Amino acid sequence: MDIAFLKLLGIVILTAPLGGALVCGALGPRRLKDRTHWASIFGVGAAAAAALALLTQVVGAVRTSQTSGHEAGGSHVSATIPVYDWIATGARPSASPPVAAPIKGLPREDARLPHAPMELSSPSWFRVEFLVDPLSAIMLATVTCIALLIVIYSRDYMRHHDHAERGYERFFAYLALFVFSMCALVLGGNFLLLYLGWEAVGLCSYLLIGFYYGKPSAAAAAKKAFLVNRVGDFGFGLGILLIYITFGTLSYHDVFDMIARNVDVTGAALDPSKLTTLALLLFCGAAGKSAQIPLYVWLPDAMEGPSPVSALIHAATMVTAGVYMIARCGAIFVHSETAMLVVAVIGGCTAIFSATIALVQTDMKRILAYSTISQLGYMFLALGVYAADSAVFHLFTHAFFKALLFLGAGSVMHAMGGVIDLRQFSGLRHALPKTCKLILIGSLALAGVPLFSGFFSKDEILHHALSVHPALGIMGLVTAALTAFYTFRMFFMAFAGPLRVPEGVHPHESGSWMILPMSLLAIGAIFAGYLGVGFVGRPFHAFLEPVFHNTFLASTLHGAHEVVAAAPAGHAGAAISTGAAAGFMAEYGLLLASGGLAILSILAAYVVYGKNPWIAATVRATAPRVYGLLWNKYYVDEAYDLALVRPLRALGRLCFWLDEYIVDGLVWLIAFVPQAMGYGARGVQRGALQGYGLAMGVGLAIVVTVVLTW
Repeated sequence: MDIAFLKLLGIVILTAPLGGALVCGALGPRRLKDRTHWASIFGVGAAAAAALALLTQVVGAVRTSQTSGHEAGGSHVSATIPVYDWIATGARPSASPPVAAPIKGLPREDARLPHAPMELSSPSWFRVEFLVDPLSAIMLATVTCIALLIVIYSRDYMRHHDHAERGYERFFAYLALFVFSMCALVLGGNFLLLYLGWEAVGLCSYLLIGFYYGKPSAAAAAKKAFLVNRVGDFGFGLGILLIYITFGTLSYHDVFDMIARNVDVTGAALDPSKLTTLALLLFCGAAGKSAQIPLYVWLPDAMEGPSPVSALIHAATMVTAGVYMIARCGAIFVHSETAMLVVAVIGGCTAIFSATIALVQTDMKRILAYSTISQLGYMFLALGVYAADSAVFHLFTHAFFKALLFLGAGSVMHAMGGVIDLRQFSGLRHALPKTCKLILIGSLALAGVPLFSGFFSKDEILHHALSVHPALGIMGLVTAALTAFYTFRMFFMAFAGPLRVPEGVHPHESGSWMILPMSLLAIGAIFAGYLGVGFVGRPFHAFLEPVFHNTFLASTLHGAHEVVAAAPAGHAGAAISTGAAAGFMAEYGLLLASGGLAILSILAAYVVYGKNPWIAATVRATAPRVYGLLWNKYYVDEAYDLALVRPLRALGRLCFWLDEYIVDGLVWLIAFVPQAMGYGARGVQRGALQGYGLAMGVGLAIVVTVVLTW
């Protein structure tokens, strides 16, 4: 790969959206006004073009590697490109070769020959550097291209009667800044750049969710998102600090190399429990950003932001950051079976938990929000069963159909004058025929209907989960059925039946600025999944293989060898090899079963909500407690309010009282004493000469009396 060209592309990817944001903020209010969207479109568009060019370069390098017979995972398909030294601290210590055995669970690659003392590659404590490899290339292309379509869509969405909405310039500045932050997170070549991008994404989400800051619910949702993410980010920050303490560097290359050598910065053998702690601390941040149990509660409330914001957050940017981080840090996670099990269990439980809540919601955007949480659970489940390539594949396909669904919901909301409650309208297929067809495509992909993109990526995850942890795999199958049911419940409630709209609402089809991006996303929702199917050689997975060859895939292969050697049961690779040994019917039987479940769930939704709505009302009346439990989201928000929010607010009020009356009272008392003394003494300083003479005479008499009588 041409390193100089890659460096130039990386700089363009970062500076183009940042420049667009600055232009929107500086020139938008005074010069550009209702044309401000062009600055954001050109900035994000330039980043998308550069990301596609970078992807092309990496694809060429991977193909060259495969055809020339290089070992997978070679350095020729991955490049750490220094930009400049930010904080230089001089030389750093070298590490001695390990003495103890390698960490349990990975092949002993370091056991072949003793290593010479290791010099860390970076001469400074922190260097601004880019990491270009297949994972970052595919993430950058996905983020920038999806974001570009969302920015184009926003041009019409943020207008009413062809007049720009209040805050139009600010909105497009925030969008471009969001894209810059996510690109910085992905492109950064060390943990500190990852953390800076991580926090910048959180800040931008706060600004965008609370865009309508005059609306109390929007302001509260933004604050909730910010605070909940601070909980996860606290653990994430501790994890990065522990990485620096342990390895003396924050560079991905150096940290992962030292883990492969099983040494820390002093040259001593790594303690496996420390890597488990590291992985769990990093997972705290992933659980917050990617809305996993128990830190998922901010994401449904984030729907208070404009619909393009929901699409941007849910499809390709903020919520996928946790998935990307774990995939990137596979060298840390695969060393701890405990951490991998936690990731898998949390992902599986989150998937089915949020899917059940979505069954009864009536706000289109909230249904899609809980769907996003569920699909993210699928991705974490895949990561936890050592199928990182399948997790990234599902992230890729999910970006298309989820962005399409959110933009479709925004099209409905735009046409209905802000109404998004499914109980207030029906039969919109007559008024919004194009939007109806596009949402149908997105719904089919989300439901996992065969031949649509979501089907292929979801089936891979289910296959790996059933092979490694059958209980979690069954949970995934149940979640797949629920997903198809609640998705088409939403579709039939909105578009089936006679046309019914609230009084005074005149629905109308969206313009070309909104329909065109949705149409392009629909194409991706149909065909993106074919990049991962076997009859075309699974090019997506082959492209990512160099990234995961020495981490997730190495652990899987090592598990397969342990089966042959009759090692203890339960290892992920052992389960995978057992599942693979079941043969052709095991894989394709699951494929047919998951596709059949999706179709049956769609038919059930059609019967209940498309043809016989009375069935739903009867079920709701028959089981009011279950319905109430799901409608109130298992009362998790209320439990948090009772256990955390109220006690913390009470503590805040106590601290305020102590500051107001105790601390301020002591300060007032200390100041009052000399003030009172001065007030009492000022009577003798009135400026009258006779008073001064009298005082002098009295004082002299006292002195004489004391001297004579002593």
